[in-house]
Amino acid sequence: MLVVATASFAAAVPAYAGLGGAPTYPVTASSTSAGALSLGGAAVARYAASGNAAAPAYTVSQTTLPSGTVVNEYITAANTVFALSWEGPTMPPLKTLLATYFPSYVQGLTDAHAAQGGGYGAAVVHQSALVVETGGHMGSFVGRAYLPQALPQGVSADDIK
Repeated sequence: MLVVATASFAAAVPAYAGLGGAPTYPVTASSTSAGALSLGGAAVARYAASGNAAAPAYTVSQTTLPSGTVVNEYITAANTVFALSWEGPTMPPLKTLLATYFPSYVQGLTDAHAAQGGGYGAAVVHQSALVVETGGHMGSFVGRAYLPQALPQGVSADDIK
């Protein structure tokens, strides 16, 4: 009986993926030719690389967290998150959003902090497989993270906003 209860509880817990996997937050709106549609706190927009409007290179799913922080997940046609951006009064849950890349991020921060000799400032990690840039101040945080080798053809880091 206990095994059945445990199994049904596990099925009720939402599954999270994150950077390099499926979207962390549910994509609940469909795209429109107008660019973005907002439904129930989530907005989705499709963008085409190199001006090819017929085949979107990626979708942006926007979620507003209970804290008021807005998280954008950049998703390929294969339903894989290749980039994230955020802006708001609190930092988003980076451990959840970065998923399997979180340990690389933490190691990158440790290395950068040691190289700078300590201090405060923006947290920036530039690795061949992961880029994370965070900044702001108390009550106003911004940042982005992306997988350089996973950017769809025709999409540059400048498109991650």
